[in-house]
Amino acid sequence: MKLFSIAPGQPFLPRLAQGALARLGTGERLAAATILLPTRRAARALQTAFLREAEVPALLLPRMRALAGLSVEDADELALPALLRLPPAVDPLRRQAVLAGFSARRPPARGGPPTAEHAWALGLELGKLLDEIALEEAAPLPDDPALLDHLWLERLEALAPEALAVHWQITTIFLRGVVEEWHGWLTDQGLLDIGVRRVLALRAQREAWEREPPQGAVIAAGIGMGGTVPAAADLLRTIATRLPEGAVVLPAEDAATAALPFEELAEAPTHPFAGQRRMLARLGATMADALPWHGEGSGERPALLGTALLPAGHLQPWQARDPARWRDAMAGLSRIEASDSQHEAAAIALALRGALERPGARAALITPDRDLARRVAAELPRHGILADDSAGQPLSDTPPGIFLRLLAHLAAEECGPVALLAVLKHPLCAAGQERDEWLASVQFLERALLRGPAPAPGLGGLRAALSGLREPEAARRLAALLDALEAALGPFHHLPRGLLRPPADLLAEHLAAAEALASTPELPGGLRLYAQAEGEALARHLAALAPAMAELPPIPPAEWPSLFEAALAQGITRAPRISRGRRDSAHPQVEILGLLEARLLDFDCVVLGALDETIWPQAADPGPWMSRPMRREFGLPSPELRIGRVAADFFLAASSAREAVLSRAARRGGAPSVPARWLTRLDTFLAGQERGLGIGKNPCADWAPLLDQPAEVRPCPRPAPRPPAAARPDRLTLSDVATLLADPYAFHARRILRLAPLDPLEQEPGAADYGNLIHDAIHRFLRALPRPWPGHDAAAALWEAAAATALERAALRPAVEALWRVRLARVGDFVAAMEAQRQGEVHQLWAELPGRLELHRQGRTVVLEARADRVERLADGSYRILDYKSGTVPSKKDVESGTAPQLPLEALMAARGAFRDLPAGAVSALEYWRLTGAMEPGSVLAPDIDIAEAVANAERALTRLAEGFLLGDRPFLASPHPGRRAAPDYRHLARTAEWSAEGEE
Repeated sequence: MKLFSIAPGQPFLPRLAQGALARLGTGERLAAATILLPTRRAARALQTAFLREAEVPALLLPRMRALAGLSVEDADELALPALLRLPPAVDPLRRQAVLAGFSARRPPARGGPPTAEHAWALGLELGKLLDEIALEEAAPLPDDPALLDHLWLERLEALAPEALAVHWQITTIFLRGVVEEWHGWLTDQGLLDIGVRRVLALRAQREAWEREPPQGAVIAAGIGMGGTVPAAADLLRTIATRLPEGAVVLPAEDAATAALPFEELAEAPTHPFAGQRRMLARLGATMADALPWHGEGSGERPALLGTALLPAGHLQPWQARDPARWRDAMAGLSRIEASDSQHEAAAIALALRGALERPGARAALITPDRDLARRVAAELPRHGILADDSAGQPLSDTPPGIFLRLLAHLAAEECGPVALLAVLKHPLCAAGQERDEWLASVQFLERALLRGPAPAPGLGGLRAALSGLREPEAARRLAALLDALEAALGPFHHLPRGLLRPPADLLAEHLAAAEALASTPELPGGLRLYAQAEGEALARHLAALAPAMAELPPIPPAEWPSLFEAALAQGITRAPRISRGRRDSAHPQVEILGLLEARLLDFDCVVLGALDETIWPQAADPGPWMSRPMRREFGLPSPELRIGRVAADFFLAASSAREAVLSRAARRGGAPSVPARWLTRLDTFLAGQERGLGIGKNPCADWAPLLDQPAEVRPCPRPAPRPPAAARPDRLTLSDVATLLADPYAFHARRILRLAPLDPLEQEPGAADYGNLIHDAIHRFLRALPRPWPGHDAAAALWEAAAATALERAALRPAVEALWRVRLARVGDFVAAMEAQRQGEVHQLWAELPGRLELHRQGRTVVLEARADRVERLADGSYRILDYKSGTVPSKKDVESGTAPQLPLEALMAARGAFRDLPAGAVSALEYWRLTGAMEPGSVLAPDIDIAEAVANAERALTRLAEGFLLGDRPFLASPHPGRRAAPDYRHLARTAEWSAEGEE
């Protein structure tokens, strides 16, 4: 048997290339050779290694391919006839859809039958189970695939369902039905399952080479470190024993692992070399049979890792103390302990950037955590480095994919404001118009119809809201926009919850609407939606998704967005990164890799990221379809063997790099994390050698927070704008006076800069809306109320009519209207009772009374405007001024100090005759009516103050404000009074958190 090994700690691919060159030379023998590797990325890296190691100006390279890629497209020509006789494999998405349809008919669990998205996910897990059964050959694969379902059914029936829990009995019965129906479907379609066809392809390749060995050398390298499928192991045995120039090259075990009995690792599936030993057992060999391929081992790091990762029953080497040896073994090994994922990403980016300080050095992040990979890719550009994640980007996160997802939610939410604007403002949306023209119309639609309370659902609700616009030209412009939108959406403008519909029809309507919305006068929507690399990948994925959706049973249309997102996220694009409007190539010396992509690769600096339990290694989950005992009885390997595979990736990457950084975060997703078992073992082993001995801390973890920390903290000064006199207004309202007292900067922003906050989208009715509703209802009631008092019944009827009109004008949601209608009825009872009580003492009544007071100062006039809620003339000729409050009522202290100046200023205006149709006169009473509509619907609160003094104080304060802010050059300081409540709408403009105590946390 021609079995070879490359010493641990050595870069695998360079040593493989050196050994191949030493054995085959650089001529025709090398060119005729075939080298099988575990991944295509390893094959590309081996090409580079050959060119680097060969000392010749030109070189004919051998054929290099991934073992997993053996198929009709890249199979050896000797095996091609046998492969062509095999039926084609089923498309993965189509298989998932068929299996999802089976899952939808699964007996309903607690909570009812699965949703479309859940069934789709179950179909994916079913496909994984079927592939695992086929690849692991848990049921021996017959030569005739038509007999496969009978073998699998026999194995499923042998699981002894009576010995299982009830839910596993149900699952087993369901699996038997699925297997029978699935293989029947494959037979009818003339297809093979994916895993079955791969096993048959590997078997066909092996048989072809056994019948007629190839002329050149065949080298299988690096395959089986984490274990391999039996068919692949049989192919390796043929290469090692039957081919004249065959060779199998494996990573050698470290000394501590090599000393273990061969069978012991079978009981430790999480060990890095457990899978390789299982494969060697199928080959009928041991590592003792392997000869050195090229070069000798170097360094003590593999010995350190191998000793720390020994199985629990073989820890005798831990008892031998040799701290000097292990201190040398830790050379080039460091550790990042980050506080959270973002801190970890920033530290890793620094470590990768630091590695480039050495000329020609290559660095990589290896991690199974895609979130960490994306974070590091986002951090690296700040150091001038672009590095794309080798795992690619889900199509659902690309611009066209996001557009399709937003469109699905638009239909589900019946053109609600948030979903509608998300689609209409997307860069791909134009609906046949020029993009600039379209965007201007959308912004106008947003301001005119979508801000504030949401219109009624659907396009009909938008048209109904449009009918309320007073400007004909604006209405015509928005009507044209809605016409274009309706024509583009077609039937895909809502997803009803009633009748079931085929997913294929929903997909067709969805894509038709997307293409129509993406069109411009110059380009049809398809050319814009499927443009460039990510668009091409999206088009291919959708082309495969269409026949898959045709296999699904009808679903409730409301479930379409979640189903579509789940299906879209399975597509991957590896498009070049776009930066600053152009496509930039990734840095040639920095890579971000997943575990599979990183196998056999070597780097000068490697960061092993996300070394936390359930991430690396991942949780040993047996899956939803079989329990651990069921898997064992069926013949499937233990789920822990997957941990052994990723442990092998950890061991090889940490051993072969010149510098290895082990990285983890204390918290992920807001929850505490647990260090990977390998880190815990290393810490425990080293601590047992010598107190305080451990892997050194990488300084990048301390440097990363300093990137965003300034050398000197210089707080932003408190804003104090001082506009010229010509820019200062000469008109004030009562609310302006309150704003000037509490926050002059807010007055400056609103009245001088003319900045008004936009209403939020889908605004929920709040306290202000409730107050306006009460004011409107009372005003209508008092205007209709005759004198003298008409009686309780007549007053109640008048209130009911006024309240109904106010509610209709408010256009509230039905739930809010039902709640507030009850509150309004209670308020009406209180108001009617007060009117009846005061009939004798009130001689005249004014409601919503406008007023205008002129102040003449410094040769200029300042106008104070107001609208009093209610003014009553009493029997003695004096006035009583009332203010309605639906919330908090100002205290006596607030009124006396001027913090709540409204009623004293209104009293001043009444005394000066500033209210329309109201003769000048003294004010004898000030009152607040607190109208909540709760169990105590209303109350009358009269502040116990000296009205004349309060009016005089208000006049002096008004004069100071006018002379200082409107007629003078006083600066409009932001929040000058800590005890007074600043206007919340302008705090972000004043950057309050940067200079006040608010930001000190």
